[in-house]
Amino acid sequence: MELVNTKDGYNFKILKDKTLAIKTGIDGVFYCPFCYSQTSETESKCAACGKNFPELIYYHGDDDTWIASGNEGN
Repeated sequence: MELVNTKDGYNFKILKDKTLAIKTGIDGVFYCPFCYSQTSETESKCAACGKNFPELIYYHGDDDTWIASGNEGN
């Protein structure tokens, strides 16, 4: 599990086996949920920061954070 910094103007989109960031109102262009570099939906990790794309990103209300989980070993 890893903390994810949210960025204004972006949301998260769950694909088949990963979750990527998308710009609000623009579908079909994907970004790394960690560094927000543009990526392809077919990639399994970010070419810019090297992190594996998480299976899920969820909100943890107790401490107001977003958590990425899954795909750590891929």
